[in-house]
Amino acid sequence: METESDANEVIEAMKWQIHHTKKQIESLNKAITRIGDVEQLKVKGTLLKTYASQIDTKKGYVILPDYRDHKEITIYLDTKKSIIDNAETYFHQYHRDQRGLKTIQDNLNKAEKNLQKQIIRQTNFDATDSHQIELVRKQLIAEDAIKTKILHSSKAPEPAHPRRFYTTDHVLVEVGKNSDQNDHLTLTANKDYYWMHVSELAGSHVVVHSAHPSKQTLLEAANLTAYYSKGRGLKQVPVDVLKVGQLFKPQGAKSGLVMFNGKADTLTVDPDKELAQKLAEKNLK
Repeated sequence: METESDANEVIEAMKWQIHHTKKQIESLNKAITRIGDVEQLKVKGTLLKTYASQIDTKKGYVILPDYRDHKEITIYLDTKKSIIDNAETYFHQYHRDQRGLKTIQDNLNKAEKNLQKQIIRQTNFDATDSHQIELVRKQLIAEDAIKTKILHSSKAPEPAHPRRFYTTDHVLVEVGKNSDQNDHLTLTANKDYYWMHVSELAGSHVVVHSAHPSKQTLLEAANLTAYYSKGRGLKQVPVDVLKVGQLFKPQGAKSGLVMFNGKADTLTVDPDKELAQKLAEKNLK
């Protein structure tokens, strides 16, 4: 029977959605753990400024008294920078992580509320009520938990190159599809181009093919970065923005893992599926 088939589809979609939301919550909690003690960054910056005249940068680190609990704290230094510049680096990281932590916490609160609603809906679902089946099915389609089928279509094989998009300013933006492709994309790009990745969440490496992109291009590229990440279903996703030349791959690091030198800017965006579709290469005339 059609009703039974629809009911089964709704039941499976609700199970998938709840599982997906739980994984989302797990990822967000891990992101909070990775950020760690944000306040410690502020303390380190403050201590470096306070004791600036007494610190020798050549050692690469300094041990100072932590004014919070009078215990000693080790502060690592970039020997190529002055003490004040090192302090500013810690302050920059503090403000960046503080923003990121707030965004992650907001998204975590939202995901937890969504999970509660999803579980209640699953508990109250009556598989024999055709009206309820149709209502919940429409809700799940709107929430992207049920994909509507397109007749007479076949899935084309994925091209070997990364996903390609062109911003409103006609700048090429490439988005990696997997860890190996992320590595290749990032490590072969022009050093003056811009690079993006979501803060504290898994996602694609994104390269903006411009050394001087406009603010609009950066925002559109940041949106693509957020959309092709674990933050796709979230709001206000923080995206790290830096130059390709700042990146390096530690020896022996796993595929897709890179690190960077210097500062990274942060753009916060709402992932937009329609914008991603609009900017896709295949939609260009």
